[in-house]
Order: sequence, then C-alpha cells, then structure tokens
Amino acid sequence: MKGIRIALVLFLAVILAGVAGSLIAQEKAPLAHTTYIYNTTDQITFEGVVQEVKDYKCPVSGTVGSHIVVKGNNNDLIEIHLGPAAFMKDYEMILHNGDKVRVVGAKFDFEGKTALMAKTVRVGQETFTFRDEKGKPLW
Repeated sequence: MKGIRIALVLFLAVILAGVAGSLIAQEKAPLAHTTYIYNTTDQITFEGVVQEVKDYKCPVSGTVGSHIVVKGNNNDLIEIHLGPAAFMKDYEMILHNGDKVRVVGAKFDFEGKTALMAKTVRVGQETFTFRDEKGKPLW
C-alpha cells in the first residue's frame, strides 16, 4: 500500500512538472507571423517625390523586397512596398530619389506606421504594375 502511494505521488509530480513545462514553453513561444493581404477597400492614390529607395528582407513580400519612401504634398512620409527585388530587376523597374510618383496602393499598418502595398506606380509617362485589379501580386 505504501509503495502504491509513493508511485502515485511520483506519477502526479511528473504530470505536474510536464504541465508546468508546457505552460512555460507556451509563454515563451514566438508570436505568430503576420499575414499582409492587399485589401482593395483600403486602396488610395498617393502622390509625391521619392526620398529613398531601399531593398531589405521584408515580411510583407516574404523575400528581399524593394521599397520607396515618398514625401507627399503635405510633407508626410510613407513607405511603399513594391514587391520582390528580383521582380523589379527582371522587368527593369528602376526608381530613383527625386522621381515624382503617383502610387495607387492599399493602406496597411506596418510596424506601427501607415504604409502602402503598391498596385501601380507612375513615373512620368511610364506606369509600373505590381498587382492586378483584385490586388493579386504579378510575381
């Protein structure tokens, strides 16, 4: 009888240790990956001058993406997520600091700031298209 009690206490201790370990592991688990979706109801047109052109590993495109920072007519800065850098290179889409642009894109929150996922970017007489009419990427 005494042996059964000891076995039962040890069994319960193992179970409690497992539950506690599981709760601690859940607490330290990384946050779920955010999925960014082009929402056509959030689509706007934004005009301004390119202040910066940059490529970096982007959670929006899931790859090294091309981005521009545009200063709008009200001196507001907004980052435009264009698409994968390889897509830009393959189709010879080149943007420069100082280019005047007209961007059609969907607004979304990126790292606490309003940003745009580009559908089209017009520079002079040329229009670069990144997404179809429903917002599906062309890459």
